Formats: sequence, C-alpha cells, structure tokens
Amino acid sequence: MEVPLWNWSATDLAKAIREKRVSSREVIQAHLDRIKAVNHKVNAVTVVLEEDALRLAGEADQKIAAEEDLGPLHGVPVTFKENIDLVGSATTHGIVDLKDSMPKTDAPIVTHLKQAGAIPIGRTNLPDFGLRWHTNNDLRGVTLNPWDPSRTPGGSSGGEAVAIATGMSPLGVGNDMGGLTQVSLPMLRNNCAKTHIWSDIPYCDLNLS
Repeated sequence: MEVPLWNWSATDLAKAIREKRVSSREVIQAHLDRIKAVNHKVNAVTVVLEEDALRLAGEADQKIAAEEDLGPLHGVPVTFKENIDLVGSATTHGIVDLKDSMPKTDAPIVTHLKQAGAIPIGRTNLPDFGLRWHTNNDLRGVTLNPWDPSRTPGGSSGGEAVAIATGMSPLGVGNDMGGLTQVSLPMLRNNCAKTHIWSDIPYCDLNLS
C-alpha cells in the first residue's frame, strides 16, 4: 500500500521534491487535505494558510524547473505556534484581545525556515500566553489528545505536537519557557507517533476520519 504524502517525514519530502518525484504543490495539497480531514476532531491547527501556501508551492516548483539553487527544506510545509511572529497571520498568544495583532516582521526562526525553502501552511494552538501545561484558551478553544480525548495533549505546544502526530504537518515550530515542549511531545509519544525530534518512532494512521 502506497504511503500517503502526509505520512512522510520532512527530510523525505524535501528529498523527493528535489528529485522531482513529487511536486511541492502535491505535498502542500496533501497536508491541506489532511488538515481538513482530521483537524475538526482535535482542534490543533487554528489558522490554515491555504491560498498563500499553494501560491508559494507553485513558485517552489517553478524554481525546481528552472534548476535554481534550493534550500534544504525547499517546498516542505511547516506550521507555527500562534505566539511566533509570522507576517500575514496574527500573533494571538491565544488571547481574544490579540486576535488582530499582526506582526510587521517575521520571527528569526520563521525567517530562517523560509530561507531554507519551507512553506508555512498553518498556525497551531496554545494555552493563554503559552503559560500552562494544557492547551486551551478562550480564543481558539481546547486541543484534544488524538490518542485519548480524556487526556491532555500537554502544553504549551500541544497544538503543534498534535498537528505533527496526526500528519497535518511534517515540521512544526513550538517553543519552551519552562520545559513545556518536554510535556507536549512525550504526551503523544506512546504507541506510535511522528515528531521531528524522535525519528525512531514509527508513525501510524490515527483513524480519525
């Protein structure tokens, strides 16, 4: 059985795109479709950047056709937690009063990933100001653990952890102010999951559809 593109690692996707075995647009569309299929059950992705992502994927494929120099993550989708500045998308921190807080510049990590060729496809959930171990806020609501909704997905990068574990993103950026990424990612590490840190963990379909 052919493995769907949303089940590939970021490095495998980057290699396949460079080798023209798949297009960036195919990869982006596969992850957008995956978001549509499962996000409504877990509420991990808060904003989908579909129009911009598809446009950038088209530009990425044109650069490959023109045999231009490519970054190591050329054409690969990436998601960003909603407390990381990304031009064109509000940095809400999960706060209602900040729902329209639009940054004027990208955060350094965003700039570096864009320079590497990665394409932003969405924003992910967090607790208010990223200050709690459970991912819930008045603006976006609660993120559910895909293995067991009665258990927390952790925090404060619970949205990012769930997005990666469910195949909605192959690469994601959270952050850590008190060991909290060490809470979010292990919460989803049991059984089988996919993260960009533990590459030895087998991935499985969560049967969320």
